[in-house]
Order: sequence, then structure tokens, then C-alpha cells
Amino acid sequence: THHPATSLYPFHILLFLSSLATSDKTFLGNACLPPCLPPFAPSACLVGREQNRLNKSQKEKVRHFVAITDCNESLAASILRSNQWNLERAIEYVFAEGAEYSSIKPATLEKIYKQYKDKDEDLVMAAGIAKLCEDLGVDPTDPITLVISRYMGAAVMGEYTKEEFFRGFQRLNCDSVKALKKKLPALRNELDDAAKFKDIYEFSFGFSREKGQKSLLLDTAIGMWQLLFGIYKWPLCDQWCDFVAECHKKAITKDTWVQLFEFAKQFGSDLSAYDENGAWPYLIDEFVEWHNEKKANA
Repeated sequence: THHPATSLYPFHILLFLSSLATSDKTFLGNACLPPCLPPFAPSACLVGREQNRLNKSQKEKVRHFVAITDCNESLAASILRSNQWNLERAIEYVFAEGAEYSSIKPATLEKIYKQYKDKDEDLVMAAGIAKLCEDLGVDPTDPITLVISRYMGAAVMGEYTKEEFFRGFQRLNCDSVKALKKKLPALRNELDDAAKFKDIYEFSFGFSREKGQKSLLLDTAIGMWQLLFGIYKWPLCDQWCDFVAECHKKAITKDTWVQLFEFAKQFGSDLSAYDENGAWPYLIDEFVEWHNEKKANA
């Protein structure tokens, strides 16, 4: 028998709650459940009481979690609590489950996919991605496309496989492009979240590489740095890009890519405390030396 109220909870979240029901009796009791809900759904009479116990930071995490996952506040609080209020881990867990257990029917996703897939290849390619961006009301160069691509787990820039396309809509619990468009403000907030931005920055390395390559072409790396550090606002980005173009002239390794973000975060524009004996990649050592010489000769 279909119970309309039950359909308010995505199937993968119901499965997740099933495991919580045996471990978190505080928030997942059966006393006040309507008969149409499964015994592991959140108790309606506890919603207000649970919310009142949350501090300001926890309430903000609940708000963000709800915006991304579409679950209710009580459920969000329970999932976050089970993940020690680690927002990233809680969302990643639900999305990982969502990719496998999403309640969105494959036929629905197939219909969306066919709107954007290439005529000859079983892929969403450049033209399809441009059309998707147009329907979402965003420019293809908007950094929000990196956030969406990360949820899809896209392997390379400029195309989505069918599996990746389905995965993105499942993880974001979207059954239409219109639903995805409504998620954009919450997804854009991830660019302002330090932990999320770091993940997006690291994802961008593999996403931007040519197929089969271990390193990132220099011109591509420079373009991505200008885009990403335009968000993160690293004051020395332009100088770094000038340096690698002038002195390095080679592809960028993953280690250099990852460590540069840590370098930018730690030092900003002030390199006076930089230790050349530290464990930084040699290219960063050379940049600091180059930067200091330029500064001394200015």
C-alpha cells in the first residue's frame, strides 16, 4: 500500500534512518508516529524540542543540510548528530547512499538525460552542457558548474557520462532541471565554505586534466587558478601565474596543485615567515625566491 506521507522521505534517507533507529533512541522514537510512517521515521512531537536544544552553529548546519538534501529539520539534526555535526561528512554520506538508493526513477533521469545527450555519442558533450547551463540560467564559465560537476563525479571537463549525469541528479535529489535550478543558491554557498571550497579546488585538478594525463597543462592550470583564486581571493595569484608562465613552462603536478592552496591559505600575501627548509614543493620554493627578488628590485 502506498502511503503519501511516506513519500516525503527519499528512499535512501529512509534506509539511512533505519540504521540510526537502533543507535539513536533520543531522536528516533516511535511514540508519536502517525500510522502511515515507518517506525524509524523522526518523531513529529520531538521536532520543536530538538530544534530548541540546538546552538546557533548547529542550527546553521541544519539549515544548510536541509537546503542541499531536501529533508526536514528533525531528520537533518539526527543525521548531523550521528556524524558529530560534521556537515561535510553528513552530506557526503547521504549523497553516497543517494546515488545507490535514490527514489528518483531511472525513467525520469533518462528523460532529462536525453534532452542534453549528444546525437552521436552516449555522452552529454560541450553543446549539451551549454544547453544545460542555459536552462539553469548560468554561464558555462560560472564556478557553480564546478560544484555541479563535483556532485556528478565528472572525470573530465567538457563531458558527462550517463552514469555521472544520473549520479549528480541522484545525489542532489533532483528529478528535474527546475529542481536543480532551485538548489543553485545553496550550491553556490559551498564556494564560500572553506572546507567545501578546498574539496572543489582539489577536484578541479583531475577534472581539468586531459584524458590519460597525470599532470595538468600549464595554460589550463593558469586559467583554473585565476578562476578559483578569484573566489578565494589570494592576492599573489597573478604573480604566481606570471612566475609559472615565465620560469616553469611545464605541466603542473597534483602535489604542486594541492600544496599551492595550503601555501596560499597559510601565507596570503606575506611571505616573510616562509621557511625554505619546510616541506613545500620545489616550485613554491622557487616562487618565493622569485617574488622576493622582484620585491627587492622594485
